[in-house]
Amino acid sequence: MSRVAFGGSLAFVFASLVACGRARPVVIEPNADSLRCPDLTKADEVSAFDFAKTYSLSREAADKLKAATLATIEITQLSEKLDADFGIACAQIALDLGTRGDFHSGSEACTAAINSLHAARQRLGKRAATKLVVSSPVCVADASSMTKCASLCDSSIAADQSRSDCTLKAGRCDGNCAGICEVKSPEKCHGHCTGICEGTMRGSCGGRCKGTCDGRVSAGLCAGTCVGTCGGAMKGECMGQCSGSCESKSPMICDGLCVGTCTVALVDAKCSGTFKTPPMSTDCRVRCELAIMNQTECSSPRVGLVYSGIMTLKEREQAEAMKVAVDKSFPTLLRVLYELGDNGTTKVAQAQAVIRGARVGLPAMARAEGEPSPAAPRARAQLMKCFDEPFKTAVARAAAVMSELDQATAVRDEVAK
Repeated sequence: MSRVAFGGSLAFVFASLVACGRARPVVIEPNADSLRCPDLTKADEVSAFDFAKTYSLSREAADKLKAATLATIEITQLSEKLDADFGIACAQIALDLGTRGDFHSGSEACTAAINSLHAARQRLGKRAATKLVVSSPVCVADASSMTKCASLCDSSIAADQSRSDCTLKAGRCDGNCAGICEVKSPEKCHGHCTGICEGTMRGSCGGRCKGTCDGRVSAGLCAGTCVGTCGGAMKGECMGQCSGSCESKSPMICDGLCVGTCTVALVDAKCSGTFKTPPMSTDCRVRCELAIMNQTECSSPRVGLVYSGIMTLKEREQAEAMKVAVDKSFPTLLRVLYELGDNGTTKVAQAQAVIRGARVGLPAMARAEGEPSPAAPRARAQLMKCFDEPFKTAVARAAAVMSELDQATAVRDEVAK
């Protein structure tokens, strides 16, 4: 072919393109292999899954879908945990107080525990009183959890903005600890001890107080200030060896977990306070706060129920049965409530709203940078196939979790009356 002919061919092609109007960008329709569902049991796989490419989504829609999917995993894990932990603790309390039956969920078991505790309290008589002594546990989470969560959930966050710090750290202190020391073995505590005191103590006693109770000779339970020895959980000054946590008046050597500051850098530091949330989308913030709640671990609190007042022999037997039931099974329920925090129900409700919103928006998500594409109908169908039912289930599970939380809180309140 001559140069003239070749040039003429190019001119013809160019003229044809102009005549047909402005050239449109080529949209490659995803093939059958790319339209797949992520494994909703594996958070790592979901975090690495390319929602935008797989379903032809805008970055904003992809991030919203990822946050809702990750929140679904968190809700599932939380639901299974609460059903087991609350179910065991509440069922044991109910059984120890004489309630028989099979409980099919944590909510059923906690309802039975509430009714059993209320009935037991009614049988104590009007002249009886109870007091709950609780040694607050130490709760920690991985110090890098919020940073990792933010960077994986929201693709718009710059690396230098995703870093999150914590208001209070806990770890091994090779110097002097200023704050609270959760001891590994019984130690002398020059301050406030919560736990078990091996020796003379002064404060609240959740067991038998041998010494004086509010200045009077005591050899039994004390609803006031015990000075002497305590055969159970205590809070106060321990002149002997403290097992639990010690809040010293001055920096001390801590052979355990130091919660606070150390004269040298903390080793294996974890977060024992609240995280400072980095700038990220609302959906990702909700998911990350739920993830931190799921990852938080607390030591088991020590508890002791004390009863006092003028009671008949039968009423005292009922009070002792109530004390035994609470002392044995209440720590597990209380530990989980500490791990979830005071606003656990609010966080679950927020996650439920994120998942519900994503489910409602599934049909409209399949867009290529905001513009309809030939692949949109197919991607939209795949989105419904992959996420509609799991999101629907997660919304229902979130409602069940909130119900269980309310029930467990009601058990706590009934014990603490």
